[in-house]
Amino acid sequence: MAGRNSEAVQKVDDIDLGAIAVSAGSSAVGFAKRRPVGTSLWVVGLLLAAFAKGFAVDDTAREQYSVTLEHAQEVDHKELSQAIRAMQRAEDRYYNAKGWFWSCDERCQRAQDQYNMARADVDRVQAKRDSIMREARKEVGIWSTFGVKDVRNSFWAAWQSGKDFAARYTMMDAMFMMIGGKEETFVSMVIKILFQYIVNLTMGLIGAFFFFMYNVYTLVVSYGEPMMSGLAFFLLVLVAAMATVGTYLVAIYGTVAGGGLFLAKQALKQAAVEGRQGGRPRQVQYGQYGGGRVGGQRSHYD
Repeated sequence: MAGRNSEAVQKVDDIDLGAIAVSAGSSAVGFAKRRPVGTSLWVVGLLLAAFAKGFAVDDTAREQYSVTLEHAQEVDHKELSQAIRAMQRAEDRYYNAKGWFWSCDERCQRAQDQYNMARADVDRVQAKRDSIMREARKEVGIWSTFGVKDVRNSFWAAWQSGKDFAARYTMMDAMFMMIGGKEETFVSMVIKILFQYIVNLTMGLIGAFFFFMYNVYTLVVSYGEPMMSGLAFFLLVLVAAMATVGTYLVAIYGTVAGGGLFLAKQALKQAAVEGRQGGRPRQVQYGQYGGGRVGGQRSHYD
């Protein structure tokens, strides 16, 4: 028994995390050598994500952009807000005018017509605001510092929505585990929740990536960029976003895998040590009052 436990401890000690890390690094270097184009695009994407700020515009274009943007914001805060409030009031009147089983009499139809007109007015004001925004953005272009800033803001908003998705669904998964799951130790439940969070985070960030790329397309159109220039910008953003999301996920996977391997190594080592200690025979001493030899002691091993 002691020999088998010693062998188990030795096998656990043979797990070298440093060697595994070196092997992973060698595999990464080998992958880069086999696929230089993909590796180069990944590096370029990370550099773009980290350092690309856009091209500066002259003072005249900046001033024109600021003035037009203020006009769009004024339309948004005043005209659009009033139109939305009027549409909401018209919708409430239309909803209250409905009868049983969604029947609609003459009074209800008049309320419906008013609601449709209010909604059309909201669409008209939104189109007016968007037209002003397009005019302002055409003054600077998508390659400008203003365009790149809008793209960055869109990326981080999508990024946060992906993380919120992972946190929300992981919380739901944890509740289901506690309500309907079998009895488990605290450590095993924490490990399951952690791995479930990684799965949800992967799904959330991938979904956020596609949502972000759609927003980039709308921004390119909104800035009025020519087709070839807009396509080039879209492809560069695609490379940068893929490199950023991919690097983050790989780093998360590596951290979880390394931490899990370390914890498993410590747990196996502790179990092997406890098994070796539990296999030792216990020595019990019988004194002169225990029925042994008078005046002496007799050793007994369980």
